[in-house]
Amino acid sequence: MKQLSAVVFLLTCLLTTVSQGQSIELKNISVEQHTDHWQVTPHYDIELSEAMIEAIHNGIEVTFVSEIRLIAEKNWWPDQTLLRREKRFEIHYFSLSSQYQLKQLSSEEETTFMSLDALLEQLTRQTSFSFAQQSGATAVETRFYLDQRALPSTMQLPILLDPQWSLKAPANRQTLPVMDEP
Repeated sequence: MKQLSAVVFLLTCLLTTVSQGQSIELKNISVEQHTDHWQVTPHYDIELSEAMIEAIHNGIEVTFVSEIRLIAEKNWWPDQTLLRREKRFEIHYFSLSSQYQLKQLSSEEETTFMSLDALLEQLTRQTSFSFAQQSGATAVETRFYLDQRALPSTMQLPILLDPQWSLKAPANRQTLPVMDEP
């Protein structure tokens, strides 16, 4: 019985250590009100696991998704999603030049970095969204996650339950400022 308890304790410690190797945490959501639109910028703190860093260094393209929804909150009823937008970013590593590339898929904009940390810092700054002001909109909800479906098909099944590849931030809401009446 003591051996079983020791094994369970060891596995728990190992899983805790592995799961602490990567994280995406929301720092804040900046909401700026302009005359006809809101500018929403979520800021995240991203830390990749060793398995993800190794995959990037071995030429695997990793895709992240920043998603935002404009919400009309309802009392006693499910909230209504008025608009949903997302931005997809691919991370590439070029071993000959030892450079990292961040590519925004919707605009084909590419930026090159000398370090992965600099790329991740820039990634959190490029997730700015613009929404036309709508009556009834009361909040924005943001999510940021690793798109596991964009990985090569041979990797998708093995990483399904791997804690080193379960990288996503929970949905976070921010109340919108009250619109000025014209």
